Amino acid sequence: MVKQLIQGILHRGDVTDPVLSPNSTTAMGTRRLRIVDAAHGTQPQISFNGRLALSFNGEIYNHVALRQELESLGVPFRTHSDTEVLANALQAWGPLALERLNGMYAFVAVDLATGEFLAARDPFGVKPLYVIQSDTGFVFCSEMRPLLDTIEQGDVMLLPPGYALARKACVQFKSPVYPRTETPVANDPKALDRILAEAVHTRLPPDLPVATLFSGGIDSTLVAHYARQLRPEMPGYFIGSTNAPDFRYAAEYAAKTGFDLRIIPFDAESDEVFAQIDEAVAAAESFEPNLIRGAVCSLKVSERMQADGFRVALCGEGADELFCGYPPLEVAFDARDPQARTMREDVLGLMHRVSLQRVDRCSMRYGIETREPFLDPNVVNYALGLDPSALVRDLRGLATGKMPLRDLYDLYPDALPASIRDRTKVLFSEGAGLDVSPSNSPWKQRFEAAISDSDFLDGRIEYAPFNIQTKEELYYLRKLAQVMDVTRVPHLRGRAWISVSIAHHAERLKKYAYAL
Repeated sequence: MVKQLIQGILHRGDVTDPVLSPNSTTAMGTRRLRIVDAAHGTQPQISFNGRLALSFNGEIYNHVALRQELESLGVPFRTHSDTEVLANALQAWGPLALERLNGMYAFVAVDLATGEFLAARDPFGVKPLYVIQSDTGFVFCSEMRPLLDTIEQGDVMLLPPGYALARKACVQFKSPVYPRTETPVANDPKALDRILAEAVHTRLPPDLPVATLFSGGIDSTLVAHYARQLRPEMPGYFIGSTNAPDFRYAAEYAAKTGFDLRIIPFDAESDEVFAQIDEAVAAAESFEPNLIRGAVCSLKVSERMQADGFRVALCGEGADELFCGYPPLEVAFDARDPQARTMREDVLGLMHRVSLQRVDRCSMRYGIETREPFLDPNVVNYALGLDPSALVRDLRGLATGKMPLRDLYDLYPDALPASIRDRTKVLFSEGAGLDVSPSNSPWKQRFEAAISDSDFLDGRIEYAPFNIQTKEELYYLRKLAQVMDVTRVPHLRGRAWISVSIAHHAERLKKYAYAL
C-alpha cells in the first residue's frame, strides 16, 4: 500500500527512500526532495534511542539551534538533517517540541514499541497532510488523489493547520505563532527591517542555489532585496508578457539593481494557456477559482525553475493577509470595523486551502520547495501586534494597506523603487494578464462560451453540495471530478470563503473596482 501511495507522489521528490515496516500493521515511506544533508537524510529517521520513527515533509528552519540544545542535553546525532533533529526533539520533549519549531512541516512519528503515532501540521498549513481512517487504522499522504486511488472506501480528511493527531485525539497545539493580545503597538520600520531580513536569510539554503518568484510587487521585491543581501546572484522569475501590468515594475527594479530577471512568456488569452487548466486542476486538487487561476501561472514558473536547476525558491505569500493588502481588509481596518480582525483571521485561516495549496502543489509538481518568509513566526507576531492605524492609511482618497512594508522602501531608496512602494494591489491574475480588471475578464468569457445557462443550472443541481456559484467554478469542478472522486473529499464542500460579510462596505469597495 505504501509503495502505491509513493507512486502517486513521485513528482514531490527526487529519491524514494526504503519502506520501513516494523510490524505487520505499520509501514512508512517517503518520496524525498533532497535539500538538507541530502546524502544522509534518509527517511524514516530513527530517534537517538531507536524508539521513534519519523516521516517528514518540509523544513525546520531553526534546526541548527535545536540540535545544539539537544546536544547540550547529551542527545547524539548521526546526520546533519533537520529530520533527525525533529525526531530527536519529539523523543526528548514529546509533543511540547511543537511549541519550539520554526518551519513548514507535516509529519507522522510512530512509536516502534507501542505502535502509537503522532501526526502534525505547521500552524499555517504550508505543507499538506491528508488521512483516511478505517476500522483497521490510519493511512496518511501528502496529496489526496493517491489516497483515493489506493484506498477504495472512506473519506479523505485533511489535518487542519496547527493541529496534532494521535490515535484517540486531535488537538490544536501551541506554537511560536500566536495572536498578540496586549495593547497594539506602532510600527517601527527599523525593527521590521531586522525581523524580515532575518526571516528571509533563514530561508536561504546554505549549499544550494535559490531563486524567487518575482512580480514587481511590494512583497516579492522585498523578498528579493533581502535575499540578495546574501545571494546577489539570485534570479527572479516573472511570468507574463512585457505588456502585462506588473512588468514595468519588475523591469524597473531589475534595471535599478542589476537583478537577474528571467521572463517566462505567457499569453493569457491563448488556447494553449486555457488548455493548461486540466493540469492545473489535477495538480492543485481544487476547483477554487483563486487557486486555479494562480496555478496556471505557477506551474509554468516551477517548470522553468526546475529546468534551470533549482530545488529551492522563495515567494511573498502571507504579506497581503498579515499587513492588509486586500481591499476588504484595507477598508475594514480603516473603518475600524469591529470585525476587521476576525476578517483577517479568516483570510489567514484560508491560506492553506488557496494560496499555500497552490504554492505547494505547483512547486512540488516540479520538485521545487518554495519557502514563505512572511510566515516566519517573528514576522507574523509583529504584524498581528500592530495598531490598525499602522497598517492602513488614507492615500489619494483610498484606504491603503501594507503601510509597514511600504515604509521599508524609505530605508533603501537606492535599491527599492518608490514606484513599487506606491503601487496599489493588483491581483495575481490581473498582474500576469489573465484579467484586464475584475469586471473585464477575457478568462471568464471563456467559461461563458463553454457552458450554456441551462448546462450551468444542471451542473449546480448535480454538484449541489459544492455550492457552485459561477460557470468558472463548475468548469473546474468537472475537470477535478474526472481525475478524483470528489464525493469522498468532504472539505471541498466547505468553500474557501471568509465568514464575515463585507456587504456594508460595498460603496467604499467600488472605488477599488472590487467585485463583491
